[in-house]
Amino acid sequence: MIREHENVRDYLSSVCSQIRVRELHKDIRRELESHLEELVLDKEAEGASREEAVAWAIRQMGDPVTVGRELHRIHKPRMHWGLLLGLIAFLGLGVFAMSSIESSYAVMRSNGLKGVDFAIRNMFFIGVGMPILLVFYFMDYRKLKAWSLLMYYLAAGGMLYVLLFGHQVNGARSYLSIWRFSIDLASVTSYLFIAAAAGLLLDWRGQKRHFWLKSMLAFVLVPVMLYAMVPSLPTLLFYLVSYGILCGVVTRKWWLALLQTGGTLLLLGGAFLIRFYLSQRVLAFLNPDRDPSGAGYMYIQMREALSSAGWWGHGFGAVNPKLPYVHGELIFTYLVYSFGWGVGIAVAGAAVYFVARMLHSMGQIRETYGKMLIVAATSIIGVQFGYCIGMSLGLLPITSVVLPFVSYGGTHIMVEMAIIGLVLGIYRRKDMIRLGRTF
Repeated sequence: MIREHENVRDYLSSVCSQIRVRELHKDIRRELESHLEELVLDKEAEGASREEAVAWAIRQMGDPVTVGRELHRIHKPRMHWGLLLGLIAFLGLGVFAMSSIESSYAVMRSNGLKGVDFAIRNMFFIGVGMPILLVFYFMDYRKLKAWSLLMYYLAAGGMLYVLLFGHQVNGARSYLSIWRFSIDLASVTSYLFIAAAAGLLLDWRGQKRHFWLKSMLAFVLVPVMLYAMVPSLPTLLFYLVSYGILCGVVTRKWWLALLQTGGTLLLLGGAFLIRFYLSQRVLAFLNPDRDPSGAGYMYIQMREALSSAGWWGHGFGAVNPKLPYVHGELIFTYLVYSFGWGVGIAVAGAAVYFVARMLHSMGQIRETYGKMLIVAATSIIGVQFGYCIGMSLGLLPITSVVLPFVSYGGTHIMVEMAIIGLVLGIYRRKDMIRLGRTF
């Protein structure tokens, strides 16, 4: 074999010494060996000896240092700076908003939350989330595909566990207590279900047997039953929308994907609207003045807060006792109320930019599984951005939906940082994967 020739080994070692990413060395050695072997065989066919042919082939390949540097330039890891800077900006905005809310609550002496250090806790969650982000950034995401079935079982098993042993918060038995922390396991499992779908749908599509039956049972009926029993309706809504987008991209049969998820959403919507409490909430959203001191109260207070904000708002630490617990679902309303519509428009524009950067990263990826993971991540983050902002403006019904990276909370911040770490890791490898399947 040509690789056993000493001059060839020295040449390949010199080339690889210029390429700092060691995991590329094996593929590059294999490719260069193939080129050298072709050149050597051609020269030997002209009557040259093996030594002469090898020396000639190496000269044809060029200076090893120059070749190595050029290969490193072409295949080096890439950073999506737009996405990274967007993440830093949103995390910084979250800490700043929590500091303002702390000042606001400190003024409202009767508020039981006046002693909570929201900013410090958010910084702690970001600090914990940073190594998680780095793990997903540096890992080879392609290995996740082999774990798709395991992720599915973990998601289903996690939901069964909280159904049996979880504790209830705001009417949903979806929280798992670990020491002094509570983890919203329903939210975590929705990401696991989506990640599992990205791998399993690709495998099932290749098999072309009972694809729609298996996908309906595994990724629609089972999650719907689990999230409905908790119940965690916002999680179910975002999961189904994200899964529908992913299924449509994988199969390119949007009408069937829409029939799967859209039909399920319509059936669920009709069933839950029968319940008095939910129907009252929908009626309050449509006409808040119908019950101004009950179900319509928050819509009226949000409307008044937004109308009084103006372009510059009421300033840092602005007090509005009629809008309690704004550190969570109503954080965007609070930002507009405190800092004005100029900041509100800037935050909404930044959210659009951030999702657009995620879509841009998807367009740069040639490997199919990586594309599907970014589709899943973009859809679920984008839907949450859109719903939270729309809800805060009174355009959508109020529910327990947080603004990604900004609202207070440990579970969602760490999970979202893991997702962005994964997207950045996929983008990092876009020129390192030499023989990826294209989509």
